[in-house]
Amino acid sequence: MASENGATSNSGVTDSMHQFAFFVIGMTSWLVAAPQGEGRLLDLTSSPYAATADGTGDSRSALSRAFRDAQPGDTIYFPPGDYRVVLPGGALTIPAGVTLLGHGGESTILLESNASGTDYREFLRPSDNVTLEGLTIERAGSFTGVLLPFGGSASHVVVRDCRIVGHQSAHRGACHCFRVGFGTVRDFTLDQVTIEECAYGLFQSNDATGTIEEVTVTNCRFHRNTASDLEFNAPKGKMRRIVVRDCFFSDNQSKGASSGFAVGFANVRDGRVENCVIANYGSEALHVEDRSENIQLVGNKIVGGSRRQNNGVILVVNDSRHVTIADNFVDGRPNTNKPHLILVTAGGDKFPKPTKVTVTGNVLVNGPATRTWYLQPGSTAPREANIVVKWEPSK
Repeated sequence: MASENGATSNSGVTDSMHQFAFFVIGMTSWLVAAPQGEGRLLDLTSSPYAATADGTGDSRSALSRAFRDAQPGDTIYFPPGDYRVVLPGGALTIPAGVTLLGHGGESTILLESNASGTDYREFLRPSDNVTLEGLTIERAGSFTGVLLPFGGSASHVVVRDCRIVGHQSAHRGACHCFRVGFGTVRDFTLDQVTIEECAYGLFQSNDATGTIEEVTVTNCRFHRNTASDLEFNAPKGKMRRIVVRDCFFSDNQSKGASSGFAVGFANVRDGRVENCVIANYGSEALHVEDRSENIQLVGNKIVGGSRRQNNGVILVVNDSRHVTIADNFVDGRPNTNKPHLILVTAGGDKFPKPTKVTVTGNVLVNGPATRTWYLQPGSTAPREANIVVKWEPSK
C-alpha cells in the first residue's frame, strides 16, 4: 500500500538530475542558445530573459519571452530561487513540446494578481507534449482562479515532482489547481505531485462538454484541500480510462455534501483507484455516480471517511454499472457519526439503481455508530469473503 512518505517523494531528485542541474548552473550565458541533445536549454535567469530569482520584480515578461523563443524539444530552466509572477487577466500558454524544469524543490514560482480583491486569474495552459518537473507553484496573494487550466485540446502532458500550494487558509478566493473539460485532453500524467491547500485539485465543471482520456495519477499527495482532490466529473462530456494509484489523501477541509471526495467519478468509463491511503474526510472517500461504468476500487486503505456526512465512506449511486469494490480496508473507528462503510443505492426515487456491483474481500471495521453497508436489492452480486469487525469500546 501507499504510504505518506511514498507519496511525497518530490523533495529530492535523482543523482543524474543533481548532476544535470549543477552542470546547468555553471554554464555561461552562451549556453542559452546552445543545443542540448534534441533541443536547447533556456536559462530563465540569463540574458535575454534575466528573470530575478529573489522574489522581487515580476518574472512574467521573462517567462513570456522564453515561451516565444522556445521550440519543440527545448527546456526552460528555473535555477534555484523564488520567481514572483504577477497575473493579469489571461494565462500564458506553454508552447508545444517544451519542458519547464526546476531544481528539485528549490525553484518556486510565487503568484500574485495585478488587481486587488478576488478577480479571476489563470497562470499556465498546457499544449501538446509539455512537461513540468521539479517546480513549486504557490499562490502568494488573494485572487480566484485556476493555476493550470486546460483551455483547449492537449495530449501527452506530464507533471512530475512538483508541489502546488493554493494557501486557501491565508488568501481570499477559491484557488483550483487543474481544470479540464474544454476541448480534448489525452494522456495526462501526474506523478510525485503534491497538491495542498487548494480548492479542487482537478475538476471539470458540470457544463463542460470536452473529452478526457488516459489520465494517470501515481505517487501523489493531496492535503488539506477544501473541495474534491480529484473530481472526474463529466455529466455532459466524456471521460474514460482514469487510473489513480499509490497516492496519499489526507485532511480534506470541505464542509459541503457535494464535494470533498478524495476521488469522485461521474459519467466515467473505465476508472480505477488502487492502493491509495485516504484519511480524515468529511465527505465520501470514494464516490461513484451518474452512469459511471467499469469502475474498480481495489486495495485502498480508508480511515475516517464521511465524518461530516452520513452517506457512505465508499458510495456508489445513480445508475452506475459494473463497479468492483474489492480488497479495501475501511476503518470507521474515527467516526462519531452514522455513515455506512459501503453504500450502494439509487440515491432517490427518480434515479435508477446501480447494477452489477461486486463487493468482495473487504475488511470493514465499524466505529461506535457506523453501519457496515446498505446494498440496494438488485444492485449487487452476492457478497463474498468480506470481513466485518464490530465496534468494541476500549477498556
